[in-house]
Amino acid sequence: MPAAGGALEDLLHPDAEEQEERTFTDERIFDTIWERAEGGERGNLYRPTPPIARTQRHLFRYFLDGSLRSYFLGTALEGDRDTPVHYAQIGACVLLRRDDGTVQREHLEVRHLLLASKQRLSDEAWRFLESLCQNTPAVLEDLAAPDVISRAYSDADLRVRAGGKTRYKMRELEAELMRKVLRELRDDCWLIADGSLMFQPILKTLQERYKQSIPPVLGVSKNFRKDPQFVLGRGPGAQRLSIYSLLANLKHEHRTAAFSAYDGQVAFWYVRLRPQGAVDYPLMGVVKCELVTPNREPVPSELVDLLSRALVAERNVTPHGRDRRWHAHLYPIYLAEQAIRNAFYSREVIQQLMRWR
Repeated sequence: MPAAGGALEDLLHPDAEEQEERTFTDERIFDTIWERAEGGERGNLYRPTPPIARTQRHLFRYFLDGSLRSYFLGTALEGDRDTPVHYAQIGACVLLRRDDGTVQREHLEVRHLLLASKQRLSDEAWRFLESLCQNTPAVLEDLAAPDVISRAYSDADLRVRAGGKTRYKMRELEAELMRKVLRELRDDCWLIADGSLMFQPILKTLQERYKQSIPPVLGVSKNFRKDPQFVLGRGPGAQRLSIYSLLANLKHEHRTAAFSAYDGQVAFWYVRLRPQGAVDYPLMGVVKCELVTPNREPVPSELVDLLSRALVAERNVTPHGRDRRWHAHLYPIYLAEQAIRNAFYSREVIQQLMRWR
């Protein structure tokens, strides 16, 4: 599986989204195909998914994404104690796409965070930081407080841990906006959420609202874990595939079988949006899809096929040259991200506003 062109630099280190996915579950071995075709038969390992254009069937109408910007402001010193101080902007946006293809902003929210370690400061110093946030849109957050994402980072490396805390608060904001649009969704009106649905606030919301049916929400990840192993069959003749082996044989406009994750609470599979010859690395042009299964039953293969075919049609238009993840980007998700970033303060504004006395 050769890497050429600009792929090498991107593949040197795991993406933040890939690292985030590891924090949601420790599962690495997946041996249950979590779908059923008509007649109760198991689906094949690979299935064709020719695109269904929006003009044929407009299935995906809402798109949700989040974004963040974080700045290291400096180190606060108090006697022999110290803590890094960060300022972060987090945002989430939901776009609605009309039948004619135009999009409108349904919900957009941006929040401002000031992050420091509470346990590294005295109560008096912490109250002083709180007073700095009064009469401002900023909220003081304890970057050392445990959560599912930042707990993966060492307490000693608080500057890195601040990045995990910021991502966690961004994902919480995404969950809030998702709850606002759930009442608008139905079988012919789906939401695509950027990232994994295994984030607990999102997963819990969908399970509580849709107790016995599959929520009309599809999680799509441009970056995903590269360490899963897939076991096909039982006994001595079982076949074990790494994710590289699984996706190397995944053809253009095809999907893999859906597998069970999170103790049957989530079904996931992979879809190839672009031919391998059009990208720098065979894992590029592939997205991971997730569905929540509140009843913990396999999903119909026909539904997985339909979602995958509609998703393949979303590969165009693509933000080629504007985002290094263009090969796996969905254009409405890209537009939602741009709407958030346009609402953020620029780096120049931050540098002018932030002043140490």
